[in-house]
Amino acid sequence: MKKIFLLLVVILSASLMAQPPYGSYHLLHTQSAKTFEQGRLEVFTNMNFFTSNVQWLGSGNVPEGFKPHNMWLVAGNFALTYGFSDMFDMTISNRVYQDNHRPNTYNLPGDLFLTAKIGSFNLARRMLFGGLELKSRFPTGEVHNYPYAEYASGAVEFGASGFLSFFSDPYLPERSYNVHLNVGYWNYMEAGKVLYEFSYGKQLIATKNSSAFKYAVGFSYPTAMFDFALEAHGLMYIEQPDSFVYSREDWAYVTPSIKYKPLNWLDVVLGVDIRVTPDKKTTKLLPDPREDIDLPSYAAWKVQLGLNFRILPFAPPKKTAAEIKRDEFHKRVEFFQQIIQERERSEDIQEELERLKQERESAEKELEELRQILEEEGN
Repeated sequence: MKKIFLLLVVILSASLMAQPPYGSYHLLHTQSAKTFEQGRLEVFTNMNFFTSNVQWLGSGNVPEGFKPHNMWLVAGNFALTYGFSDMFDMTISNRVYQDNHRPNTYNLPGDLFLTAKIGSFNLARRMLFGGLELKSRFPTGEVHNYPYAEYASGAVEFGASGFLSFFSDPYLPERSYNVHLNVGYWNYMEAGKVLYEFSYGKQLIATKNSSAFKYAVGFSYPTAMFDFALEAHGLMYIEQPDSFVYSREDWAYVTPSIKYKPLNWLDVVLGVDIRVTPDKKTTKLLPDPREDIDLPSYAAWKVQLGLNFRILPFAPPKKTAAEIKRDEFHKRVEFFQQIIQERERSEDIQEELERLKQERESAEKELEELRQILEEEGN
């Protein structure tokens, strides 16, 4: 009942799970290179969960009091994004809830994230865009270095990422298939931090700053009411954390998802993360709850549920299919009008160049005649 109550709290407070939380334009795990327009304000909430029936796999007798049970891994996030200009937005987000499977059971609230993103750089004919992002994680949660989830060091972490996005239709990008590529660097900055403390007082202190290479690639095919997406995302350690860190193995997931757009100010996203990396456990020195029971180092799968609310600008009422087609027609008419205007300007320039060419030829002819007159007078 306690777990169900906490899950309801997470959902009702619009704090659904994702790791890590995202803002701006994005798929479930992959950022778009495009940024919010100036004045755009949105709230994104996301939730994922994993559960598994726990059985004893250790050697010898089953410990006294052990019973098969369901293990839950739940986390919840809330993200707020605002566009300060057409090429710059910022996101503040919070890991509102995080199961940590330590003595205090969960973090409520968890860590705070701050993101600054510049993007919408037109790299090729309004079809290819680029972007950059700086991000920090602040340890506002009570407990860090917990099992089954991505590594949280308890220090002020930071990273940088680069984005590329391709849209097949440069004039109606939101209605064309699109592909996104993300690559980034993350530093956990944990050197000297206490990563684990035993009940009898012994502390395990980080000996180095670990770092990782993060990546994601996503494809989306939009329709009028639904967007269908497929993503792959993961992490590879550059400098692996100390051996007494729970989540010190590389990981990767594949995520099919679907986005439902019932209103022009509301999106609902449902997806499933499927782990494609092997289930390795390399943690040492710590009491590891995964050691003698059939639990993975990272969740084998995670169900994702997300809600996106558009706050500003205030959205007009939902349009009918006929109105949508009419607006698309007007957009294309405006585009062709722009092409005609550019062509007319090009023709005017060509005429001016031709006139200048004729004047130059006339001047050269006059100079030649003057030269001949001077030669005749000299003779």
